[in-house]
Amino acid sequence: MALRHIRRSLLLAALAAGFIAVLPSAVHASPASPQETAPCTKLSAHQTRYSSGTASRVVFVTATDAAQNAVLITGCVRNGAGYIQEWQQTGFIGKNGFAPEGQLREGQYRSPTGSFSATEALGRADPGTRLLYHTVNPRSRWGGPGSPAYNNYVEGGSPADENLWYWMNQGTYEQAAVINYNRLPDAAPAPGADYAIFFGAGNRVSAGCVSTTLETSTRVVKTLVPGDRFIMGAVSDVFLAAPPATSPSTVSSPAASSPAASPAQAAPATTTSQSQGTPAADTGGPTRVSLGLLLVIGGAGAVAISLVLRKRGKGQRS
Repeated sequence: MALRHIRRSLLLAALAAGFIAVLPSAVHASPASPQETAPCTKLSAHQTRYSSGTASRVVFVTATDAAQNAVLITGCVRNGAGYIQEWQQTGFIGKNGFAPEGQLREGQYRSPTGSFSATEALGRADPGTRLLYHTVNPRSRWGGPGSPAYNNYVEGGSPADENLWYWMNQGTYEQAAVINYNRLPDAAPAPGADYAIFFGAGNRVSAGCVSTTLETSTRVVKTLVPGDRFIMGAVSDVFLAAPPATSPSTVSSPAASSPAASPAQAAPATTTSQSQGTPAADTGGPTRVSLGLLLVIGGAGAVAISLVLRKRGKGQRS
């Protein structure tokens, strides 16, 4: 009797070990997309879902997954028919990541996905920008829910409006470019679709703004001109897959005909930290799956054999 119990315990242990080995790999079977560290090259090769139009500069803000709030920010400048990288930095977006295109609503603590123009900026003092600049003062507000100035700069305003003076003195809007989400000239403001989406400083998770270092936000405010663009979203929502490789005799692609990428384009200027959400490579996954399946199959086979032998033993005793 004791031997039978020991045998059953061993079989159950084998089955349990198999499932334990399989489940972790199953959970991580669909990892986030790897971060795209050369978006300017992808833009030059027409491998983005959003057009840059006639923009002289494009700022990419990308996350490895829509649920991530840590992002890689890349500045691209037009060079002939394409774009080359000027700089790269890390930063943060809304607490709950990116909303699907066209689905952002107030109170979600998410950032919009898409391509948006730049025409305005605000902050403590004009750093020398060609954007329409609002020097923030104690009466400076940004039109909130129910405001006649919804999603626009206003002075005085109402209690529902965002207090720009307060947030500037917290460091968030020391220098900030306005991202034209849910506002003209990109679109007529739609109540409830969220407002006050800026590219600012503070370098921390936000309610929906892009937040990075003050040096970077100042650079963006100084260098963008009306019509330049922000392209934002998860890597899988922003970029298209590269076309199949062609033979040497085939006509070169737009990426190949554009100026050679600089070393800065090939790799980020800032080391990508784990906080960016890039998952570490899991090289042991396939091994665990194989081992787990073998243990499960072996355990199940042993149970079947045990049952057959038990029935035969009963038949012989009868």
